[in-house]
Amino acid sequence: MWSLLEKLLGGVAGGLGKILPDRNRQNEAQSRINEAEVGGAPASRLRLWRSFLGWILTLLFAWEVVGRLIVIPLFFANWGHGLPPSALDQIMALLLGMLGLGF
Repeated sequence: MWSLLEKLLGGVAGGLGKILPDRNRQNEAQSRINEAEVGGAPASRLRLWRSFLGWILTLLFAWEVVGRLIVIPLFFANWGHGLPPSALDQIMALLLGMLGLGF
């Protein structure tokens, strides 16, 4: 009884293996393609500019989320000054656009 069940499940698994693609092999192949593209690309200032812009936008996002909402009210609540309006919408639009996630 068990051997029949094992044969049946083994046949189903083998059939699915032929129909469905092997994701590990696809990921490894894509990694090799990506490494070849980056390795063959000439050094450009655009890469440096994108990295710089990415870091600046990340720091601005961290400031808007952590600094404005946590640090300022905790430590500077007695000053009585209002904070300028948040720029989180503009920062998120730029950051998500740069990451290719849309708006």
